[in-house]
Amino acid sequence: MYFRRALTLDRQFLSAWTLMGHEYVEMKNTQAALESYRRAVDINRKDYRAWYGLGQTYEVLEMHLYALHYFQRAAALRPYDKQMWQALGACYEKIERPVQAIKAYKRALVAGMAYIEPAASSSFGSSIASSGELNTNVFLDPELLFPIALLHEKLNEFEEAAAYMELVLAQEEGPGSVHPDEIAMGASQDGVGGGGGESDIEGTAGQGTGVTVTTSRARMWLARWAFSKGELKRAMEFATELCEDGFEVEEAKALVRDLRARMESLGK
Repeated sequence: MYFRRALTLDRQFLSAWTLMGHEYVEMKNTQAALESYRRAVDINRKDYRAWYGLGQTYEVLEMHLYALHYFQRAAALRPYDKQMWQALGACYEKIERPVQAIKAYKRALVAGMAYIEPAASSSFGSSIASSGELNTNVFLDPELLFPIALLHEKLNEFEEAAAYMELVLAQEEGPGSVHPDEIAMGASQDGVGGGGGESDIEGTAGQGTGVTVTTSRARMWLARWAFSKGELKRAMEFATELCEDGFEVEEAKALVRDLRARMESLGK
C-alpha cells in the first residue's frame, strides 16, 4: 500500500518499484514481482537489486535459464557481492553446468575480500587447494566450500573434492587472516562475469563455525573416502568424531561397525 502511494506521487521512484517487487516475491505473486522489477530496470539499468530480484523470481518459477541471465547481469554490476555469485553458482548447478558452477562458487568465496590487483585475478580457474597444501589461514564459508567439493566429486575429481572437504572441516576452528592471493582469484570469461571494485573483508578472523550439519556431512564424506582408499585408521578417526558431534550419528555408528569388521578381517 505504502509503495503504491509513493509511486502515485512519483512513477520514477526506483526504490519503491524494487521494494514492491521484493514484497510480491514474499507474497508468492511472481507475475506482479516481475512487473515491478522490470519497471525498476527500465528506470535504472544499473540497479543490481532489480536484476537480482528478476533472477530470484525466475528461480521460484523454475525457469533457470532466464534466472541465469538476470543473475549474470546482477553479478556484473556487483562483482564483489558474495550473494550474487552464490546465486549464480546455484543456478549453474541446477542446469547441470558443474564447471561454471564451481567457478561461480569460487568467486563467491573471494567476493567479500579486499580488492585484488588485476594481474593477480587472472587465474580464477585454479584450485584453492591446488598447491597441495590446504589454506586454513582465512575464513571461507563452508556453505560454499561444500557444494564445490560435491561438484568436483560429480566431475570424478575426487582428490579436489577431498581437498575442499578438508577445507570445510578447517572452518570449525578459528582461522586467522591471510593475503587474498593465497586463495583462487578472479574469473574467466567462459560463462562467469567479472569486474573490479572494492569491498569489505568477508568473515571475521579467529572465529570458527564449530561443528555444524555441513561440517558433519563433510566429515562423513571424508570418512567414507578414507575407507574406500583403505586408510582405515583415518576413517575410524572421522567416524568416531562424528559419533560425538550430534549430527550424522546413526550413519557414523554404522560406518564404525563396518570399519571394525574390516579391521578384524585384516587382523589390524
